[in-house]
Amino acid sequence: MREVAVGFLWHMHQPYYKNPVTRTYLLPWVRLHSVRGYYDMIALLEEYPEVACTFNLVPSLISQIIDYTDKGLRDTDFLLSEKRPADLTFDEKKQIVTRFFMGSFPTLIAPFPRYTNLLEKRGEPGKGSGVEAVMKHFTDQDILDLQVLFNLTWIGFMGRKDRNIADLIRKGRSYTESDKAFVLAFHIETMKKIVPLYKNACRAGRIEITTSPFYHPIGPLLMNVGYALRSMDTPLPAEPFSHPEDLDVQIARAMDYHESLFGVRPKGLWPPEGSVCPEMVQVLAGHGIWWIASDEDILFASLRQARTGVGLYRPYAVEYGASEVGMFFRDRALSDNIGFVYAKNPPEQGAENFIGYLKNIAKGAKAYDFNPFVAVILDGENPWEYYPDGGERFLRLLYEKLDESPEVRTSRYSEFLDRNPPGERIVSLYTGSWINHNFAIWIGHDEDRKAWEMLARTRRYLEDKGDDARPLAWEEVFIAEGSDWFWWYGEDFSSANDEDFDNLFRLHLSNCYRLHGDLPPLELSQSIITHHEVVPVRSPSGFISPVIDGHVSHFYEWHKAGCYAPPGTSTSMYRRKPLMSRLFYGFDRENLFVRLDFSAAPGNGTICLHVVSPGEYVVYAPLEGDTMTIHTVSGKTREKKAELRGVACRSILELKVPFAELDAGLSQRMRFFLTIHEGDLEIERHPATGVLSFSIPDEKFERIMWHV
Repeated sequence: MREVAVGFLWHMHQPYYKNPVTRTYLLPWVRLHSVRGYYDMIALLEEYPEVACTFNLVPSLISQIIDYTDKGLRDTDFLLSEKRPADLTFDEKKQIVTRFFMGSFPTLIAPFPRYTNLLEKRGEPGKGSGVEAVMKHFTDQDILDLQVLFNLTWIGFMGRKDRNIADLIRKGRSYTESDKAFVLAFHIETMKKIVPLYKNACRAGRIEITTSPFYHPIGPLLMNVGYALRSMDTPLPAEPFSHPEDLDVQIARAMDYHESLFGVRPKGLWPPEGSVCPEMVQVLAGHGIWWIASDEDILFASLRQARTGVGLYRPYAVEYGASEVGMFFRDRALSDNIGFVYAKNPPEQGAENFIGYLKNIAKGAKAYDFNPFVAVILDGENPWEYYPDGGERFLRLLYEKLDESPEVRTSRYSEFLDRNPPGERIVSLYTGSWINHNFAIWIGHDEDRKAWEMLARTRRYLEDKGDDARPLAWEEVFIAEGSDWFWWYGEDFSSANDEDFDNLFRLHLSNCYRLHGDLPPLELSQSIITHHEVVPVRSPSGFISPVIDGHVSHFYEWHKAGCYAPPGTSTSMYRRKPLMSRLFYGFDRENLFVRLDFSAAPGNGTICLHVVSPGEYVVYAPLEGDTMTIHTVSGKTREKKAELRGVACRSILELKVPFAELDAGLSQRMRFFLTIHEGDLEIERHPATGVLSFSIPDEKFERIMWHV
């Protein structure tokens, strides 16, 4: 029976959350995953010196960790956590109550009764009376406990072995400011250990560290978005994008950065999302990359044959012209079991299943004329959030069984390739990624294509600057080329941070213009995310008949109107405080009424009411004046339809638009959003993504609402 070598490649990366211009961090994921996955994985391996692993550390991740540890930078949630509850503004408290439950409920919240109680007190955002209404029930001690629990529960299993952290977990509630300060300091101290631990393990030969292009771009699409057509049928962006030189720069930067940190140049490279094409081989080989890896579907599409073990469990030499790199292909089922299956099962069962799988491979390998290598490749941080104990028991059992098994040994990729040069060649590498062996996630949706078009136009603007282009602006383009921005566009994936990712992507592009003293194009101030219905603080509950005079004439004038409030400060690091504080909307049988409350006295500008359905219209309402214009919308063309009175702006703005002018009939669903403009520049959009909606009332509306 042949001995089976298993190669773990734990891929570690996060999007680039920093605004390089302001040196501020919007989201906390680098820090939170650091005190869990990034630290746990290498610290645990210290206890199993006979287990060899490979870690792919993306340069943009490591540079962000170093921002925290060496440069003192912090994310918004860390800064909000530091503040005493009594010193927090209402909006800051609201942000804490809204955001500090981010994480897997069964593993990070449910095990802590106090944390669960606070979540129940808050309720689900957008339902019931809304976060703002329940804020009055949150005491300063509630806020303090939430600040501590959010940061405490993200600490992984290795950090929880600290006696003080264990005591705080047992305490469970009634935390003090000194408790909080200890937890936050513990985060930073843990982050300081990460790079040295990986560096020492690499120097000792116990692990191999590989790299990726600096900001984790989809290499084939960077080279030419048209390459997507090789593996899928999809429209392409209207603006072409073909910049293989950018991939070359991102790889060169990654190689240099890796060498500066770890003292050697990496031999291996993980192409982001396992995305490959033949043309990449020449670029990779030119930088001294010895081997890369991708998914098994890429292999068998390249070979044009069905899946077999004899085909999968070996390295290949991939050719393109005179260039060549080695290549491994992951066992998808085994890799995905760690990522998605074993967390739902007892750890003993998961570890036994994994070893059993490898033993079956060993049995089948009797007939092989080569030494088999099983590539297990997956995210190194994301799965552990879903394991009840952060994955500790499963990993310990797995490493112990691997150490004890005579049929199986662990191996670093370069080590195996050095001892087992490829005996098979691929002369026509398939173009695709490790997800469905195509690029649908990053180019297959209208939102994706719009993002590529914005990226192409911004890059062309910068290229036209020639030698006058600011280096930091080029850095922003490289950041915007990262895969993660496109991951969250389209319908495939969604998170509570979709709006943040959209804003960050457009922010990076906007910075290219601002760095040169130019105004960013209007499109970069508009969300790429397509319309989805937003749940307001309050829905309309009856007919209203306000006087359109720019003042609240009496308390009950807008009492039955719907109300929308913009989110707290989730985008405040790169956006000024919204001019609009509240948006009210309601109706009688014939008219739509809209009211805006302002956080500061409005200046000269225009309010645009965008009606998305049943028909497309834009209502232009000046902040100064008493006449509105209604335009029909057809594609990018707007044609003036009507001019009417019915707008007034004094202490508030009020307007009235007849449903007939919008060709809106009874019981149809009206969907709309609102924008605020200064000149031609859109400065705010409400909701920032999505639309508000209601059914146009018929004569039964009031009677129905009376019984609700």
